[in-house]
Amino acid sequence: MSVRALGAAPHGSRVRRGLTAAVLLGTTALIGVSGAAAQSGLDIVHPESPFSTEVFFSAISGDGRYIGGSAVSDASGLARASRWDRAAGIVDLGSNPGANSYVAGLSQDGSVVVGYSSFNLMPGAFRWTEDGGIEYIGSLGGSRSWATDVSDDGNIVVGLARIDPARGYADRGFVWIKDATTGVASNPQMHELPRTSMSMLSVEIGGISGNGRYVIGRETDVFNGWQAFRYDVSGIQDGVVSHVALGHLGGYLASGEDISDDGSVIVGYSQIDLDLGGYNRAFRWVEGATGGIASNPQMYDLGTLGGDSSWATAVSGDGAVVVGRATDADDVTHAFRWEEDQGMLSVADWLREAGVTVDRALADATGVSDDGNVVVGVMWTEDGRRVGYIARVVPEPGPNPNPNPNPNPGPGSGIMDVEAYQRTLHGAASIAHAGEFLSWLPLNGAHHRPLMLAPSLSGDMCAWATGDFGYHDGTSTGLGLAEAGACVARAGGSVRLGGAVAPSRSWQELAFGGSSRMAGQYVLGEADWRPDGTPLLLSVTGMLGGWSADIDRAYSNGAATAISSGQTGLAGAAVRVRADWLEAAVIGNTSINPWVSLGAGRLHVDGYTESGGPFPAVFSPQTLSHVDARLGVTAITELSAQTRLSTTFEVAHRSGDAPAAAGNVIGLFDFSLGGGNSSSTWVRIGAELDHKINDNVSLSGSLHAATQGRDASLAGSLGVKAAF
Repeated sequence: MSVRALGAAPHGSRVRRGLTAAVLLGTTALIGVSGAAAQSGLDIVHPESPFSTEVFFSAISGDGRYIGGSAVSDASGLARASRWDRAAGIVDLGSNPGANSYVAGLSQDGSVVVGYSSFNLMPGAFRWTEDGGIEYIGSLGGSRSWATDVSDDGNIVVGLARIDPARGYADRGFVWIKDATTGVASNPQMHELPRTSMSMLSVEIGGISGNGRYVIGRETDVFNGWQAFRYDVSGIQDGVVSHVALGHLGGYLASGEDISDDGSVIVGYSQIDLDLGGYNRAFRWVEGATGGIASNPQMYDLGTLGGDSSWATAVSGDGAVVVGRATDADDVTHAFRWEEDQGMLSVADWLREAGVTVDRALADATGVSDDGNVVVGVMWTEDGRRVGYIARVVPEPGPNPNPNPNPNPGPGSGIMDVEAYQRTLHGAASIAHAGEFLSWLPLNGAHHRPLMLAPSLSGDMCAWATGDFGYHDGTSTGLGLAEAGACVARAGGSVRLGGAVAPSRSWQELAFGGSSRMAGQYVLGEADWRPDGTPLLLSVTGMLGGWSADIDRAYSNGAATAISSGQTGLAGAAVRVRADWLEAAVIGNTSINPWVSLGAGRLHVDGYTESGGPFPAVFSPQTLSHVDARLGVTAITELSAQTRLSTTFEVAHRSGDAPAAAGNVIGLFDFSLGGGNSSSTWVRIGAELDHKINDNVSLSGSLHAATQGRDASLAGSLGVKAAF
């Protein structure tokens, strides 16, 4: 039973039945509801596959480490059964390359995956293990099989399979048991699940309980509708299978959709008496109960939201809370949550009672945690798309003996638009962008030229003060520094050594009105050398900095905006080596000076935990490395004896690690967004005006503009230099 433990939920709550799985394709999250046959959960949000731009998730391991689904191959257009781990590593399960293949279930630890392929004339049900790879588990003697779920230990697989053609062209339920010897003659590990009656022609098999004892299914014949059953398959190896007919609510149709942990409660939907309209109604079947409808005391009609119909899709582990969808008096369908004390409420009203303002139409509820406090499903956006949501109501706490409680404890009650929320998680990783920008700003901003290319003044020692400002349009990030430094000439002026200190900061606007602010300082050193008798100027510049960051991550919470806040630290270092060919050409009073540089940088971002808001998150630490290469030319024009203009054109390329957002939403799910490698190439132009006030003091001002890349889109600096 591939059911996912929801992160660090205090009660070990486990989402059951059809929890929507989020799929991130680039920056677009699509929500898909798992099939009725498989249990599934939400754990990982994964960027596009290395071999595909279309990914579908359908099942998840009980411990949350792995997620299963299909990645559509860009080359063949076929779906490939795949498994992802928490770090977003992908494994192609190796199913036949000529067929579509799909994952239906994972074992508790994710080491076993089951699914099926689409070949028409071969058994398609497979079981994949980490050690042995893929194994097609055969059929009941016919040409096809489909796996639908697997037990927690991975040793029992259930699904549908075709029987021997000599017995007719039909599909039957199967229970495949590892190392069994008592199955059908052609496949000793595969046992046919007996029909409840020979009159039953068609069979569908759903999930299996974690301990492998109970299987949910339904059967039909030519005269009656689908009837739901619970099969006890614990004795199937000895030829013993018992079943319980769930009955119905008066009509012909009944379908079981989920089962409680101990198998005593099953929920689904059933047709009511035709004289009452024959509508589908959500039911809750309780083993041994006597208070249900008159004709079926174990089955309870859960009612509607004022309309005619309802459908139950999931039940909490103890069987006390049921979720699904139901119509209102206007025949509009809404997600519902049912519990015995309250009866049926729309999920929106359940949230409103907890103080959450809901402004979206919640179309369906497809999963519920074991404690009943978390509901997931599908809602409509304003532009008519269906996206996934997670709704949570945190029970009122008891008396707090702490006289100074945390004013923003979190997590709290709220509703999450999963698609939009995931973007804010990735957006929070932009502090790594800001840290990268601050690490490189001194080298390519205030020190975009070596010290020796500053105006020559009298004296072997100098001091300077520079203010540098930049704005990255692509990430809405502003940067600033205020640097003070000093230098000294050595070796008859052929060597110049300098050092500086500076505070620097960044400010950035995030989605939904959120923001991040960074502040800190750096130290910088530079050594320039102009070898005698050569036109070369060689320089090495390095910086080491540290910053603290305050992040207010905003996201929608129904009709309101919530903020979860965190604080963290960053440390960065960068070094650049550069070679300038001075006066490679002289045209009138203008000299042409080509140059090349190569730099390397490293940034570490500490992990941190947010507080406040209904859905705070824990972010893991990350370390990023980059290489920066530039090729440029600077034209220096002497406008007068005191003033000169320098214009620069450069092509820059930076490659390295892309920022990632990894961690967990407290009490809900793990996430892993972004990361991998990044590479950018861009062009930058600049102009700088230097003016000597006298032989000891000069002023400088520069302006740079860059195409989209890792330099500021627009940057400027002002500085003063004195020699003595």
